[in-house]
Amino acid sequence: MLDPTDFGLRLQPMVHVADMAASLDFYAAIGGATVFGSRDGDWALVRFGGTFLSLLARPSSDLNPEPVELQFVSEVPLEGVMAHLESALPAAIERGIGDEMFGRMAQLRTPDGLVVKLLELDRDLIG
Repeated sequence: MLDPTDFGLRLQPMVHVADMAASLDFYAAIGGATVFGSRDGDWALVRFGGTFLSLLARPSSDLNPEPVELQFVSEVPLEGVMAHLESALPAAIERGIGDEMFGRMAQLRTPDGLVVKLLELDRDLIG
């Protein structure tokens, strides 16, 4: 089992936006550089120095109605992360590893009810 310090988790919040072009212009004006964008234009990754922000041009879901989502991108396969969490925080696991358009994702819920997404990105799928 992996030590949590070996997960290589990188914080990457996601903001739901109504107008992707206007949002990209806004974040560019304050120093952001677009790194990746989805083929259909509904997602973009913006870099600020060593920090990243995801933008998604879709409304938030009923399960997580907030306009900002807390996400962590894992540098290791999610199986190792989830094996640790299954023993350390089994009640926090809301959704196990599943395939997504960008790679794979698991979902946790904090004791305060905040949704936390763990992502494993597949660069071939995101552009």
